[in-house]
Amino acid sequence: MEIFKLQYEFDWGILFTEPYLGILIDGAGITLLIFVISSVTSLFLGTIIAILRVSRIRLLQLPGILYVKIFQSIPVLFWMLFFFYLLPEILPAGPGEKLSAYFYYPVIAGSLALALDNASYVSDILRSGRLLIPPVQRDAAISTGLSRVQQYLYVLLPQMFRLTLSPLGTRMVHNFKNTTLCMAITVHELIRATQQIESLTLRGVEAIIMATVFYIALSLIMASVVILLTRHLKIDAASIIRSRA
Repeated sequence: MEIFKLQYEFDWGILFTEPYLGILIDGAGITLLIFVISSVTSLFLGTIIAILRVSRIRLLQLPGILYVKIFQSIPVLFWMLFFFYLLPEILPAGPGEKLSAYFYYPVIAGSLALALDNASYVSDILRSGRLLIPPVQRDAAISTGLSRVQQYLYVLLPQMFRLTLSPLGTRMVHNFKNTTLCMAITVHELIRATQQIESLTLRGVEAIIMATVFYIALSLIMASVVILLTRHLKIDAASIIRSRA
């Protein structure tokens, strides 16, 4: 039936010819690079903030609380624009000009913005995991003579990550999808690569569909890995909650 016939004629072969294949591969590579850098950085920073927020010392709690309030109240796109456009302008002339001229600065600015934003949510997740751990376990760690740092390294942090594995995985998938915002600061990530192919060939539909498949596939893979790990480790936060009651 003619009513179901598409007016657009697909040409998938164009995506597998140069330079378009190289453009897509480069875009996917930069997307993954930003995702890995921002995820690892946010995990490290979020852990520190979570520890500050559960501290018994009020002066240590305050910086963590302020950090979370600020970064959860302002969109991540604002931070990308801030670091890319405004930061070089407010720095002294020499460093600011060098920063703006640095070829990889858009990637650095995007990764930094994503890391700082994601860390605020990671800290919330890890803080909830810390609050799930029964106090008796920390008391046992203290009785063995462990220092405060050793208590976190050997007793508390492993359980915090174990108990929050599922929400942490979901958060990292969200961070992966946020990498598309980096196109706003001229980062040549995957979505910007599809725009470049569209401008060169007027065949952007194929490139967009390919990018969509890439995002869906990688998101599903990450979600599946988290589910398998959760089942393998037999994580049951409900039982921990009952034990605290």
